[in-house]
Amino acid sequence: MPEIIVVSVNVRSESRDYSDCQDKVLSKTEKVKSAFLKQNISKDYIKLNEISINERKELINGRTVNSGFMGNINLLIEAPYSSDIANKLLSAFKDDSLFVNYNISFKLSEVQKSQLRKQAISMAIEDAKEKASLIEKSSDIKLLKINSITYLDDDLSFSRDRDIIKEQVLPSQDVFYIRGNNQNTPSIDFNPKEIGVIKSVRIEWTINEIQDTK
Repeated sequence: MPEIIVVSVNVRSESRDYSDCQDKVLSKTEKVKSAFLKQNISKDYIKLNEISINERKELINGRTVNSGFMGNINLLIEAPYSSDIANKLLSAFKDDSLFVNYNISFKLSEVQKSQLRKQAISMAIEDAKEKASLIEKSSDIKLLKINSITYLDDDLSFSRDRDIIKEQVLPSQDVFYIRGNNQNTPSIDFNPKEIGVIKSVRIEWTINEIQDTK
């Protein structure tokens, strides 16, 4: 079970003026942060992940014109998972002033990743040896020794997390839309799902053909 809960919150604003758009999205972000801090969620868990102010384009009478600006800020909350932090997050998202898009996911801690990878590699090697033994028994060969072991995902070393099998808890949710359906609380699953690691190996053997002496 993953030990880390991750909440990605997208804050947006629009305006015809660049400075006004920037001021609005920053002000709204501070309100969002306040909603979390009000629930005693540590400020160390709340990170500003991305900020952008872009021109908003519209097609008018066959021409693309600049109709203003759109600001986006992404806040990331990453904390050790517990029922307490889940309740605090849920309470924050029920804040009447909080109209944002957000996404919930879970991830393994670095210690969990290391332990699972070692276990998966060990199991993969044992699985390969068992299959080689089965081939030996059903063929006229004898396994002498292991020549080499190749980890088939070595080329993914630049992004180790690609070997992690996980389930996204939910797609992006719009709190305003949810409340518009007369629901009192966001329909969110704050319970982590199991996460696994997959590893593959290739084992090359030195073999000896068994001679038929009949």
